[in-house]
Amino acid sequence: MKYNVILAAAFAIAAFPASGAAADKLAAAREIINEVKSQMAPDSRQVVAEISASRLPSGAIVLRGATSEAGVRAEAIRRMAAAGIDIADSITVYPTDRWAQVRLSAASLRTRGAHAGEMATQALMGTPLRVLQSGGDWWRVQTPDGYIAYIPSSSVVEKTPAQMRAWRGAKRFIVTSLDQVKAYNSPTATGPRDVVTDLVNGCIVTIPERRPNIVNRRYHIELPDGREAYVDTSALKNIDQWAAQTFNPELILDVAYSLEGTPYLWGGTSTKAVDCSGLAKTAYFANGIILMRDASQQALTGTRIEAENWRDCRAGDLLFFGTRAGKVTHVAIYDSNGDYVHSSGRVKRNSVDPTNPSYLTTPFLHSVRIGGNEGTRGITRAAEHPWYYNL
Repeated sequence: MKYNVILAAAFAIAAFPASGAAADKLAAAREIINEVKSQMAPDSRQVVAEISASRLPSGAIVLRGATSEAGVRAEAIRRMAAAGIDIADSITVYPTDRWAQVRLSAASLRTRGAHAGEMATQALMGTPLRVLQSGGDWWRVQTPDGYIAYIPSSSVVEKTPAQMRAWRGAKRFIVTSLDQVKAYNSPTATGPRDVVTDLVNGCIVTIPERRPNIVNRRYHIELPDGREAYVDTSALKNIDQWAAQTFNPELILDVAYSLEGTPYLWGGTSTKAVDCSGLAKTAYFANGIILMRDASQQALTGTRIEAENWRDCRAGDLLFFGTRAGKVTHVAIYDSNGDYVHSSGRVKRNSVDPTNPSYLTTPFLHSVRIGGNEGTRGITRAAEHPWYYNL
């Protein structure tokens, strides 16, 4: 069998010899693809650009693969034409009008479609997701902060564009309780067997139409998958009021400090458990602000403040730590007088002041100011995000 395979391979090479010109064109096409990826999709966490080039027997170059952005495909094709390279286009562009919402209080997303895959992030109940690929047990999705990962199909419910438009204009409430709360199957139920779901800070629910909004000091709510339940009014806030908040560093710090002692969880972005950048995302989302997912991404946003100028930092600024070579690996939220709160092993307090006993020796690289930079790259108010509102 091995001998036959070798003969077949030799015949294929003899039948379609790669001329110098064809080889040069293939090399040029691959170089163009690399350039497009570098310029338009530098961060694979944000943009899918899984495109490759190969040569057909005719000599034409075929572009294969997939991208999440139509502009990536268009630019690759344009540059091929400008270089005089004949191509066959087999690039799949993922849809922009397929939607889903998270149906669990906190769903975990992974870097590949398997439970054994690395956990990348989490998404809270009600979070709108762009569906890139579906079918089977795992869907490839994009979160409102642009992060791309895989989520179990059991964690989401698919929505049509019309349903999403209706949801964005519906009467919605968001969980603002610092503690995990329970939603029950009746206005008076309190037993453990009466629980419909748990809810955490940041979960979004709707109020069913043509029903009493409040019964026995509980909101009558509807979950993204249609389940109905009742939750204490003190746990929720009208989403429009939440989205209209101005920058509030004290709220951000209150949320972060309320998690003190909570265990560190790689990929965690909910009050159940958090990693370092997840703590920043969770605290800022409570203030209606959507941050980038990872510390290395957050470090490139806002107004930069150099490490030696840490005394210029204000409450809510983000502090970044890492290697002596300058690679960002950790983020904390600044409070005052050098103190900060972060998730490292657990959520806890430390200081950036070398004279403070709680000072840590991990290299402090720089900080960034988020407040006042809402609307700039990587810092988005939910009120201005088209996935949350019909803008």
